[in-house]
Amino acid sequence: MNSTQKVMMLVRREVWENRSLWIAPLVISGIILFAAAFGGIHVGDGNHMWFGSSDTPESVNHLDPGQEKRAAIYGIAMASFTFIQLIVLGFVVFFYLLDSLLSERKDRSILFWKSLPISDTQVVASKVLTGLVAAPLYVLAVSAVTQLLFGIVWFLRMGSHFPANLLVPFDGGTWLQVQAGFLAMVPAVLLWYLPIAAYLLLVSVWARKNAFLWAILPWVALELIEALLIQSHHVAEFLGRRFGGAYMVMCLDHFRSETTETGPQLGEFVSHVARVFTSGEAWLGVIAATVLFIAVVRIRRYRDDS
Repeated sequence: MNSTQKVMMLVRREVWENRSLWIAPLVISGIILFAAAFGGIHVGDGNHMWFGSSDTPESVNHLDPGQEKRAAIYGIAMASFTFIQLIVLGFVVFFYLLDSLLSERKDRSILFWKSLPISDTQVVASKVLTGLVAAPLYVLAVSAVTQLLFGIVWFLRMGSHFPANLLVPFDGGTWLQVQAGFLAMVPAVLLWYLPIAAYLLLVSVWARKNAFLWAILPWVALELIEALLIQSHHVAEFLGRRFGGAYMVMCLDHFRSETTETGPQLGEFVSHVARVFTSGEAWLGVIAATVLFIAVVRIRRYRDDS
């Protein structure tokens, strides 16, 4: 068995032992479909349509029922479903990485894996691949199926009534563009969040317990010290930039406004995503992540809490 096969075997082990990685996306999909089937949709005078509470209607008078406008609305709606899934996945992966190297010492399974011809580098790589590659790809697959099922539910519920004129049950070309766009995002997101993953693994391999507290308390302390001494918030701004910076670098808010007017444009979206790869901030993060990963591998090599 070569190194690649060993890493793939370890990835399968991670998925099997951490079921929240694949159960959570299914739960979110179920909630989306349930809301589509039974959620409140209100249609009032003057083509006002809103979901849920009737307190916040959104006028749709200005929407042109043309093909481009319907494609834009469909694309934004389907992309929103995927964004919801990815946000939830972010929380799941955060706690998965934070616990992954600590739990194997707590249940003593590290002794079994160290007895096998598997290197510490391969173990750490499998956890990174599981959290930053396998899990997002699985979520995209689940989300793609959810979008198709949503179309069936929407058609059965709305038929040819007014809301269906704005949000069509299915638009094949737009659906494919949404899937391709999010697939293009995977390597960009992996690149941007690599240092966060490395930091969480470092805490996981170093802490003997309470990994969550060890992960957040140093940053809270730094922010408090900075606020008290120099009345600034650079630490908080740094963390906000690192957690949400990929979205800002891609300028997806600007792209969304363009999409509303012109319809979905895959090439334009990919050009926004590509900005991550030309960002010096992203590559500085990769350098920092490399240093942290080396530290994780070395600490795991000599630490079993025995």
